[in-house]
Amino acid sequence: MNSRFKHTLLCVLSLILVACGSARHATSPVQTTSVTTVTLADSIWVYSHTHPDGFTLQISTWEVPTEGIAVAYSDTQNRHDRADLDFVVSHAQSHGGYVGGWLDKDSGRFYFDSVRVFPEDSLAQASQFGRENAQIAIYILSSGEEIRLDSTQRKGN
Repeated sequence: MNSRFKHTLLCVLSLILVACGSARHATSPVQTTSVTTVTLADSIWVYSHTHPDGFTLQISTWEVPTEGIAVAYSDTQNRHDRADLDFVVSHAQSHGGYVGGWLDKDSGRFYFDSVRVFPEDSLAQASQFGRENAQIAIYILSSGEEIRLDSTQRKGN
């Protein structure tokens, strides 16, 4: 399934959720007659529900990177709900275009972040960026490994 088709499908699903009253908006949705505008954040919100264990997504191409090291920006820390996702998407659009979502199994909370994706041979640089952005861990996309920055402990996903 190509990325444009996936995006279109998610937009249609978002429209259905909005029309049924299942999607919650933080601000009043823009309406023209009886049609609600579906935003990129709406589509990512739906995507997150189909990927509850986590994801990294390049939002301009709708591609899921299969390699690299994902590191969140501190500006988008502690973002959990649909209202927060608007800010995360806006940040991502001006900082490389990646949005990540992950489930903290300890708290049961889902987090959204604007993320920077480093090449996998740039572990030192990614770790430094993570520390500068007050991150607890960074994530290697190809292997599903979490690297804890406080102790460089690796934890498989």
